[in-house]
Amino acid sequence: MHPSALARCRPAVAAALALVAIGCSRPPPLLADAAALTQAQRALAALPEFAGRAPHVHAAALFHDDDIEIAIVDPGDARTLHTYRYRQGRWRREDAMGHSCAQWRDALGENNDDLALQRIDFATAARVRANWYERARGVPGALADPDYDRLSGVWFYTRDHRRSVGRGDDGAVDSDAPPGGGRGSDEPGSDQPDRVAPGPGERDDGERGQWSTGPISGQGGVGYQIEFGIDGSVRRFERLR
Repeated sequence: MHPSALARCRPAVAAALALVAIGCSRPPPLLADAAALTQAQRALAALPEFAGRAPHVHAAALFHDDDIEIAIVDPGDARTLHTYRYRQGRWRREDAMGHSCAQWRDALGENNDDLALQRIDFATAARVRANWYERARGVPGALADPDYDRLSGVWFYTRDHRRSVGRGDDGAVDSDAPPGGGRGSDEPGSDQPDRVAPGPGERDDGERGQWSTGPISGQGGVGYQIEFGIDGSVRRFERLR
């Protein structure tokens, strides 16, 4: 190559290398970074407005690739909720709203929708995300369209609503509810559900909450229901009928 032509190419090569370097140094999505999620949880608990008092999460926490949204009970007024959003390493308090269930907290006991922040492990959201994508990779077409079929987020509910649905008024387990044990085929297209028996502490009343995502959609509109344990592991993976 002629020296003058080489000189003209150098800026373009340098620019290309710079773009590669930026791409390689880009941090992982917040939802995929367990350490960053743990740091976000610690930062929330350390906000000045809580002044050493344990924040209580109301109903649900929403985790996305670039932010976290969560409702917190006002520590000075249980009748008020505040929405907090975590983005780019900082928490910001947004809207305030009434806490209509505040008067029932004591009567409901552990069945109320408020849960101490310290009883939620934000880092588990990263494991839920990883397990969702692991199963989605085995479903034909599930990840073919990144605009519509990607995981939109991970939710943590402060109560496990599956337990409420699976029990009758007398507390007995509904015969139509999915059993907790046994394992079927986890191959896409199988009619047999993949069910894993609860792990240690899974049925302990001290373990509250439910991790959840949307279903996995594949080719031809075929969908798969996926459920998670409190530790983020897959507890059920089943083709929707």
